[in-house]
Amino acid sequence: MSPLSLFLVEVGISVFSSTLVAAFLTRPLRRLLIDACGTVERANFWVVHSDVMIFLAPLVSTVVFGKWSELSTPTLPFYKAALGSALFGVFVALAAVGLQVARILPGRVEMEAAPDNWRPTSSP
Repeated sequence: MSPLSLFLVEVGISVFSSTLVAAFLTRPLRRLLIDACGTVERANFWVVHSDVMIFLAPLVSTVVFGKWSELSTPTLPFYKAALGSALFGVFVALAAVGLQVARILPGRVEMEAAPDNWRPTSSP
């Protein structure tokens, strides 16, 4: 296979993994962001931004860490490295989105987690 073909295989793996993640997360993320942002328009912007990041981070990871230029034929280690670099990019994108969402919801999480009669205990 040519280096271009190997590169396109890596890009295909990256796009496929990103599509799966975006398909599973877009709807719940939209509901959460509508509540957090207050308007559908604002929430839709951030959902689209998150989806773009979920696609771009794995692609950048594939370009940076890809093995397409080192091999002449696809082998199991090639596919393993392609999937690993794509999943690393997905992880980075999800971590960034997750940190931002967690930052806008800390008060609600703390209030829901603590019981009403909770009091700190003193140690002797």
